[in-house]
Amino acid sequence: MKILIGTPIHQVKDYCMERWIKNVAQLQKQSPADVLLVDNSPGLDYVAKVKNYCEKHGLKNYRIEHFEIYQGHPQGEKIGRAREIIRQ
Repeated sequence: MKILIGTPIHQVKDYCMERWIKNVAQLQKQSPADVLLVDNSPGLDYVAKVKNYCEKHGLKNYRIEHFEIYQGHPQGEKIGRAREIIRQ
């Protein structure tokens, strides 16, 4: 059985992102899993930072999708759009 781990990400959660990626990389060693990260941070700087975390901890089979959205939108709307991308 193959697992898809999909989650919205944003630069405000950077305080825990590296630790999360490290834990998911450990999980991948036990069970095959694909990882889909959907970023709605402003610009592409955070995507590059997350890619570095993935490389550092040996995360395999990952994809980072980025979409631009006005940062003033309510948090629920941004998360909802990210979840829709994951669902598709």
